[in-house]
Amino acid sequence: MLAESYRVLQVPFGAKMPQIRQAYRKLVLQYHPDRNPSPAAHDMFLQIQAAYEYLQRFEGVPGTQNTAPPSRTASPPPKPISDWERYQHVFEPPRDPKEYNAWAAVARERVRRQKAKDHAAYVKRTLAMKKKWWYGLARGSSYVVLVLGWGVGILFMVFPVWFVLTGQYKASLLGVFMLPMGYRMIGVMRDFRKDIRRHFGEDLREET
Repeated sequence: MLAESYRVLQVPFGAKMPQIRQAYRKLVLQYHPDRNPSPAAHDMFLQIQAAYEYLQRFEGVPGTQNTAPPSRTASPPPKPISDWERYQHVFEPPRDPKEYNAWAAVARERVRRQKAKDHAAYVKRTLAMKKKWWYGLARGSSYVVLVLGWGVGILFMVFPVWFVLTGQYKASLLGVFMLPMGYRMIGVMRDFRKDIRRHFGEDLREET
């Protein structure tokens, strides 16, 4: 709402009230239904009014003067703007150090909400995938690749030892290359195992 109000009044984000008031008066003259017969002018005029009143509350400025006699019952004060409303669309740290803690708290909450949203989308997508006919085939194929990768990695680490034990010392020099390759292959398969669990939803029961 805050960023939208600045956009409707065609002023930069964070503009001060004198600039906001000047833009408001200009737009009111342009879109007032008595001056602008366009069908869209009335809706635009209402948006301009709402944006101006919102920014008045945001800046702590009293609303426009009411020429009607004051009623006996005082109107309630405007609802204060929460930190979330103030900073939810502000991604750059504020210049005022006093506002930094509130901005940082909103930034952390924004990250938390996005993570919750992403997780909910993951759960929905994965549960839908589990109902597909090809789910078991794809998961089984992934484990075949995993076992083959582990086997290759183990062989790369075992062969140099076997060469030494059988007296093939020249061939055992291949261990300089084979041992690191085998170790790397096993590491890759370990990460691949985590990807399988995540992609096929094996951890869904634990997470939910």
